[in-house]
Amino acid sequence: MTSNAAFIWDIDGVVLDSPHEDAWRLTVMKEPWNEDGLSSDFYFTHVASRPRFEGANNILELLGVYERLGATTDGEKRELMYEYAAEKDALIKDLIERGEFKLFPDAVALLLKARRAGIFQAAASASKNAAPMLRNVPRSRVLREVGDDFGALAEGETLYSVFDFDACGIDVGGKEEILKYAADGLAALPGVEIGRIFVFEDAPSGVEAAMSLGYHAVGVFRIGEWEALEEAGAEIVTANLGTVEVEDLLGLGT
Repeated sequence: MTSNAAFIWDIDGVVLDSPHEDAWRLTVMKEPWNEDGLSSDFYFTHVASRPRFEGANNILELLGVYERLGATTDGEKRELMYEYAAEKDALIKDLIERGEFKLFPDAVALLLKARRAGIFQAAASASKNAAPMLRNVPRSRVLREVGDDFGALAEGETLYSVFDFDACGIDVGGKEEILKYAADGLAALPGVEIGRIFVFEDAPSGVEAAMSLGYHAVGVFRIGEWEALEEAGAEIVTANLGTVEVEDLLGLGT
């Protein structure tokens, strides 16, 4: 199969699940923080999708760590917040290097099938951890967790090799600008003619950004509300990309 379609993938939450929650929790359980009350509910309510220092402050403030450590002034709290966030950043880099993060087999399988079909693909994420995570998924892990590489990965390649353009961790603006940067990057590759663009997103804001650019949007439901992805305009919403075939996507709107 050949096609002038292109796929643009959000990475964290769609293809891979970064170890941010684990890093925040494991760090706050250590000295001097000694806090074991960081639940998943707390994380998604007060930390997830928030700026790093806001998340760190919420953990230390709302779980009573500042009070327990005797930090009462803004300066004292800020110093502890910076220390905690720095420890968490160091840990998350270590977790990524060790491959201690989740892979979503349904998304990876569709990625590989699309590569085999000759579809050009871009990775597009605001996270600077997205590309390092992709590089730390070797073919052996794909075979172990997905069960097949569909003839799309050569020995020595990683999941990063599947993508023709990397738009991860760049400072070009919001989600709409990142998607546009990814699409332009694919279109600029030698011999590439891009017609329709399909974006895979787990956040309603990402779906809205794709639709505003005239792209097709596939809502990937992982957490949150299914209806929010539909209301954002996703043409397909699914909790399992294993139910979606490349041919189904290429038939959208035709």
